[in-house]
Amino acid sequence: MTFTSALIRGEVVHARRDVHAQRSFRYPVYVAALDLDELPALDRELWLFSRRRLNVFGLDERDYAAAGRDLRVTHTELLREHGLARPERVVLITNPRVFGYTFNPVSFFLGYAADGSLMSVVAEVNNTYGGRHAYVLGPEQRVVGPRALTYRVPRELFVSPFLHGHATYDFVFEAPLGGDLTITMHVATTAGDRVFTAALRGSRCELSDRALLRAAVRYPAMTVQVIGLIHLEALKLHLRRVPFRRPGADHRPIVEPASITTAAEVT
Repeated sequence: MTFTSALIRGEVVHARRDVHAQRSFRYPVYVAALDLDELPALDRELWLFSRRRLNVFGLDERDYAAAGRDLRVTHTELLREHGLARPERVVLITNPRVFGYTFNPVSFFLGYAADGSLMSVVAEVNNTYGGRHAYVLGPEQRVVGPRALTYRVPRELFVSPFLHGHATYDFVFEAPLGGDLTITMHVATTAGDRVFTAALRGSRCELSDRALLRAAVRYPAMTVQVIGLIHLEALKLHLRRVPFRRPGADHRPIVEPASITTAAEVT
């Protein structure tokens, strides 16, 4: 059986440029691009992928804001609450569970119209302290970008203990339905200075047991790598004496004292 769902193999790039640190790094990754309507068939047809059950790879709704409910249903309800129409197809870009474990700094629910155009996005962001926020991106959040579809929203969730102050996110999508993928996120101060950029770039390959086996052999600890690299970079920033703050109980961004008031643009 041939699926619309796929694996995306590529790299993640992080770059920070502000008064406290100028650092960049990249590492190879794979992520899953899962058509939500295909989840029952993926669970049924693939030996190495399961839904809500332990396997080499899997997906469990408890890892998302759906909290155990059907992802397609909760996605439609969330869009309706924001006055947005139900997409024809929804593709979830996410780290799957590997032997029952995953951590997703951000997962993207890409909503496509019948003609294949991207009509809405839900960017579900998680921090390492247990906080989560869903940024719902539609026509009201659209801004004019140089090449690709761009959305701008104020930062609503505490993410990094080293990056504070008022900030906005620019999410930039080059994500044709069924094609290769580039998603870029810029963090900017209220003055418009970009202080942090993260990008996911990858090529599409089939989602099959053979492809999953190759991913398991080549990247046996991908989900552990993600959380490990987050803490490694945090340690490096801490050793550089970059100001460190923990989140409050509400996981709201810390805006005082502002530590990203001056920045050089990241390109």
